[in-house]
Amino acid sequence: MMIVGHLWREAARFPAALLSSTALLLLVFLTHLAQAAAIAWSMSAVLRGAPQDVLLALLLIVGIAVLRLLASLAQSAAAAGLGGRVRQALRRRAMEAALVPERLHDTAVRDGTMRASLSDGVDGTDAYVSKYIPAVAQVAVACPAVVVLLALLSPPAAAGVAAAVLLAVFGPMAWKRLIARRGLDHWDGYEALSADVLESLRGMATLRALGDVSGTRARLHARSEALRRATERVMRAGLAETAVTDLAVQGGIVAAAGVAVWGAVSGQAPAGGVYLVLLLASEAFRPVRELSRHWHAGFLGLTAVPGLEEIGAFDRERGEGAPVPASVPEAADEDGTGRRDGDPPGGAASASSAEVLRVSDLGFRYPGAACDVISGLDLTARRGALSAIAGPSGSGKSTLFDLLLGFLTPARGRITLDGRPLRTRDIAVVSQRPVLFAGTVRENLDATGTAAGEAELVAACRAAGVLEEIRALPHGFDTEVAEAGSSLSGGQRQRLALARALLAHRPVLLVDEPTSALDTGRAADVLATLHRVARERIVIMISHRPEALAGVPTVLRLDAGRLDRSVQ
Repeated sequence: MMIVGHLWREAARFPAALLSSTALLLLVFLTHLAQAAAIAWSMSAVLRGAPQDVLLALLLIVGIAVLRLLASLAQSAAAAGLGGRVRQALRRRAMEAALVPERLHDTAVRDGTMRASLSDGVDGTDAYVSKYIPAVAQVAVACPAVVVLLALLSPPAAAGVAAAVLLAVFGPMAWKRLIARRGLDHWDGYEALSADVLESLRGMATLRALGDVSGTRARLHARSEALRRATERVMRAGLAETAVTDLAVQGGIVAAAGVAVWGAVSGQAPAGGVYLVLLLASEAFRPVRELSRHWHAGFLGLTAVPGLEEIGAFDRERGEGAPVPASVPEAADEDGTGRRDGDPPGGAASASSAEVLRVSDLGFRYPGAACDVISGLDLTARRGALSAIAGPSGSGKSTLFDLLLGFLTPARGRITLDGRPLRTRDIAVVSQRPVLFAGTVRENLDATGTAAGEAELVAACRAAGVLEEIRALPHGFDTEVAEAGSSLSGGQRQRLALARALLAHRPVLLVDEPTSALDTGRAADVLATLHRVARERIVIMISHRPEALAGVPTVLRLDAGRLDRSVQ
């Protein structure tokens, strides 16, 4: 038995699901006890030559089997519900903890290890929470109950079974501690291999150009071999733990059988009582066997706990109720609607409700840097006209966007929208390398499911200059998009991202190099769209291309952490 406090606390956060799963598991176990009693009765009736009792006992056995089937189905559904709720809560908090400036800009954290914890690590907790925890409760309740029943029939048999149960439950604990220590090495190897594979896939073109494919193959092979050895060590320790449990179980059953046979031979117990003792002795170890089985099923989740703990997935207070500084954007509420007290029912303010975005005396320095990348920066952007930010590489343009988005926390200064703190849900973004997901064009455009309908999708795509290309696709809006949008051209991805941002109806739109992947004609179309959009919301664009800046009424040139305004 291995108690993992973090996962037990997570399960306890959903008491109704936990209690129903445990209660139904105990009900299933009760059907096993009832069936054991019915079998003992039928065998005794056969010896007595009572066919009517045999028939009734057989009908009772069938009825109990049907009841157990129904109870098992209900218990499986309750356990799945419990595991799903815990996974959802863990993944939400892990994502909230991972998507903070400190982690987003931590170069020591590898994407592959983070992905392994957020996906496989969280999913691995399901078996422990949904199966192992109810199984522990079953052992704590059912095993003592069976021992008490045996004590009423045969105290010596009950004593033997009780000793064997204690050995089966607590004997392997030393082995489990050994497995847990080796399991941490196993999970570390799994994370490292996941990180290496992800980075190799991302940089495949570069690896081929550098001629390092063979070296990468050798590194992945070494990682795989290390993971294989760690897995074998865990399996060997697991087999030893299973051997201890099986030895205790078999020893307890043999001891009870010996006592029962002696009672029958000496005439001290009736035949029905002997059969019942034998069957109950076997049933006493059923919860122990299930506990051992569920332990191995939930082992991956147990080994992932340290990684999830390091991320902050178990910190219930993270992001809840903490005051948000006036100088940084607020995070959206946990329900994902982005609405707080006093906001309109539609959530974030509409695109036409905001007038002025103001940045005052903004300052920021990266940890370990010798000087500020942003220093005393002042910015005023208004609805009605497109604003552009230009400047040499490394001047801080992307850092400024990260500060507006809340990915970085300024050392000083304020960021306000119409006099109140700017919030994350006030901003839509079109990045230089837009993110698209595996799914349909429609799902990528309306990722949150908030679009009013087909007409709104069409209008946004027409405004972004991508409507005709979508209609030319085999299935239009229902055409499947490959992961990362690899089935689309760079220009199509850019314009789809712009259409998605327009559908968000946010009062502030940040656009990073919107024409970098477009030809001259498409670039002109997108810029014309941005000028139209700027009539209804605040639009700030980063661009290096002179043709993109032509016609922009306000160009803010960023240099040495400060903005200088020039009017075109």
